[in-house]
Amino acid sequence: MNLGERLLEKRQALHVTQQDLAKSLEVTPQHISLLEQNKTAPSLMLLAGLATELGVSIDYLVTGKEGIITETIPAIKADKKLRLKSKKALIAMVEELYEATPSDGRSETTE
Repeated sequence: MNLGERLLEKRQALHVTQQDLAKSLEVTPQHISLLEQNKTAPSLMLLAGLATELGVSIDYLVTGKEGIITETIPAIKADKKLRLKSKKALIAMVEELYEATPSDGRSETTE
């Protein structure tokens, strides 16, 4: 799977239109379409924005490497039962937990 396919898959999983994603990133829907078709590559700034909007890491978009943030945050965003305030709180908590976890997968402990 390539970057464009990952973008398309995550955008559709979140039920976000190309128009909505484009608007939030201040680009055109046509640009989103070209990215999803791998006909153009995103700038670093746009890549960071795409990762944020789709609730994934830049690493996931580029390499496909999965992690908790790529599975949990889109599920929170897609849940229609949760209010926006609750979604934001849950996402902040997941991101905080993700950042606090060492890259080797072991939990940090305090003594």
